[in-house]
Amino acid sequence: MIYLIDTSSLICLINKYPEEIFKTLYENFNNNINNGNIKSPIQVLHEIKQKDDILYKWLINFRKIFFIETDNEILQKAAEIISNYHELIKNLGLSNTGEDPADPYLIATGIIMGRRMIDETKIITEEGNKKNHIPDIAGKYNIKSMHILEFFKEMKWKF
Repeated sequence: MIYLIDTSSLICLINKYPEEIFKTLYENFNNNINNGNIKSPIQVLHEIKQKDDILYKWLINFRKIFFIETDNEILQKAAEIISNYHELIKNLGLSNTGEDPADPYLIATGIIMGRRMIDETKIITEEGNKKNHIPDIAGKYNIKSMHILEFFKEMKWKF
């Protein structure tokens, strides 16, 4: 199983589960990053850089193993998603940064990784199941989404 995590869930992780209190959580999280079980498209790093300095400093240490660079196949699928669901990229707080919002790339990466691997791919996001949000659009491509707390439960992590 490969889990792709959204900016919203990473921010939730840092804000609701501080490392000083949840050391075991971060050990589990870091181990799963190092094992390749948790990944994210590079666009998430760009969003984080604009929003959260502490989170950026933590995740930059995992840049090569955690963040997935955009290849042509992911780029084409992201363009298709943007074309079909243009509401997905509205109001994401990245105006004037020159960076693309991560959401379509997160979904596109899930689709492409699902094609390339035997394992299932799931998305971790704090977005609700509203129309034209990550869970809704990912579901149309048969990719399951969950909140970060659901991910902890699925992994059977105890703190």
